Formats: sequence, C-alpha cells, structure tokens
Amino acid sequence: MSTLRDIVGSDEPTTVENMPADRPLVDLLYTRGVINKQAKQRAFNTLYPRTATRKLVLNSIVAVAAAFFAFGFIMVMAANWQDLGNLMRLLIPQFVMVLCLVGIWWKGISSLAGKLFAGGVVLGIEGVFVVLTQNYQLDADSAWFFRRLIFLPLPIIIVARFLPLWAIWILLFPFYLIAESSYSAIPFRRYIEEPELFFSVVSFIAFIFLFEFVGQISKDNSSWDWIRSRWFRFLLALYALYPTIGYIVMTYASLIDDGFDRIHVLDLLLMGLGFLFLIGGIFYFSKVKTDLWSLALFVLGIDFIVLINAMITFEEIDVPDEALPVIGLIFSVLIFWGSYVLLNRFRISLRNNNSKEGEGVENSL
Repeated sequence: MSTLRDIVGSDEPTTVENMPADRPLVDLLYTRGVINKQAKQRAFNTLYPRTATRKLVLNSIVAVAAAFFAFGFIMVMAANWQDLGNLMRLLIPQFVMVLCLVGIWWKGISSLAGKLFAGGVVLGIEGVFVVLTQNYQLDADSAWFFRRLIFLPLPIIIVARFLPLWAIWILLFPFYLIAESSYSAIPFRRYIEEPELFFSVVSFIAFIFLFEFVGQISKDNSSWDWIRSRWFRFLLALYALYPTIGYIVMTYASLIDDGFDRIHVLDLLLMGLGFLFLIGGIFYFSKVKTDLWSLALFVLGIDFIVLINAMITFEEIDVPDEALPVIGLIFSVLIFWGSYVLLNRFRISLRNNNSKEGEGVENSL
C-alpha cells in the first residue's frame, strides 16, 4: 500500500486529482525531480490563485503610466509656457479635452481606460479655468474659481463613476464651502472659532454617512458595486477624522485657556458631534460592519485626542517643562500599546468567527 495513502487514511488509489497538495509537497516534488520548474509554478498558481492581485497590479501599472504621462505633458507645457500665445494656451487644455472625449468613445466609459480618459476631461476643464484667470486677469476670487471648479466637472464625474475622481472631488468640496462662506454674510460664522475646520468637519462627516447609507440601501443592486470599495471608505474616514481631531483639540485648548466664557455654543456642539462620530465609528466598524482598517483609524484618532489633550492639561497645571517629554513618551507608549492589544484581539476574534462560519457552511453542505 502507498505510504501517502497511509498518511491520508484512504483506501482509494492515489492519483493527481485526489492527491492533497500544499506548498511543502510541491517543494518536495520539485526537489526530488518529480516535476520541473514550470510545473511547480503552475501548481502554485492552482493552489494559490492570484487573479485579484494580478488585476490590481495591472491596473496600478496603467494608472502610474497615465500619471507619468500627464506629469510629463504638464512639465513640457510649463517649460515653454512663456513662448506660447494666449490663444495657444487656451487651445492646449481644450485639445486635451477633445482627445480624452475621443478616448472615452473609443474605449467606453465602463472600462478603466475610459475612466482615465474621463479624468483627463476633468483636468482639461480645470486647465481652461486656470488659463483664463491667468491670461485675462478676471479678478476672480476663490469662491468664483472653486464654484466652477467643483460644479462644471461634476457631470463627467457622475457619469464616469470612477472612485479616484470622487475622492478628489470630495476633498475639494470643503474648500469650496470655505471660500463661499468667506464672501457671504452667514450670521453664525462669527460665532465659530475655526470656520475652516468647521465646514471641513461637517462636510466630511456628511460624506461618510452618505457613503454608508448608499451602501445599505443599494446592497441588493449590483450596479452600485463600484462604490463599495473598502479603500474608498477608509479614505473618507481619514478625510473626516483629520479635521475632527483638529477641531476637538483646538476647542479643548481654548476651553482650558479661557474657560466656558470665551467658547461659543457651536464650538461645543461640534466638539460633542466629533466625539459621537468617533465613538459611533468604533461601534459601527466593530459590531455592525466589521472592518479592521477603518476601526484602526478611529481607534488611532481617539489615541491622538487623548494624548494631545493630556499634554495640554499637564502643561496647564504647571508640570515642569523637563518632565513633559518623559510624560508624553510614557503616555504614548501606554496608549498605543493598549490600542494595539485591543485591535489584535478584535482581529483574532474576527478570524475565529470567519473560520466558524466556513465550518458551518461545509457542514451544511
């Protein structure tokens, strides 16, 4: 009887089809000369398929090549900008737009190349505005510029359904709100300590809530699968956490320095909203929609707030300046180590739950 069959514990004759295989067995067969290098690579590809990774690598290469091409084109134009006339400066971004529109028609808006061409159309629109404001001195303020920069490319971005374009548009939208508010008589603006952070916090939190809401109501609709990427959620959370942490820290510092008399109600309300957002994010990504990376981002945000506010408090109660670096080092090690332990436990429990679900599916089959 075959030794391999004894190990497996089966009376069936051992063939290539029913032979249990893993990496050590393939390496052993290759070492003994049973299979050659090409067969070894085919075996690894069969055992550990990397279709998703291969697609990601190919898409990344295409994106990097497009970015280098765009960067090189911009550098060439910048080097010869002074030698070009006003008409030629306007025609260049419009020519890029026409070429990209032809590329969309050729490749189709649903393909990756078509989406990259859509990004070229957006860059062409923005280039036209930059050239107009430079050449003709339109005396355009930031609100005028951002209003057109945000809303004119929006139809292309909606049709393209390309997440990198959406990520850039969402990043620019709070700047438009800030510019618009600075030239309008908003009555509550003078009661806000940091209006730039205020509009950034509100807009980014609204975007991440909208993203989760759209994901919930469209979970049975495959046409919305393009927007459910985890990296996009992670990026939205990063966008929202950065101004939220800054606003909480700055409001707390003002509260420590001046007390409640100099703090406006809107600042305190937004500070409370920021804390609710952080706590709700930890609960949501640990209990409702388990996502280790997004959860780690929210936990890291809590760590930064606790550490920075603790150092502000120590400085306010007249702790010696020589002791502050040591206290900060001890606090940072304790806080981040505790967060690592909690996240590692969550990762282990998540892995155990996934393995139990897999065993349950196998038993039901």
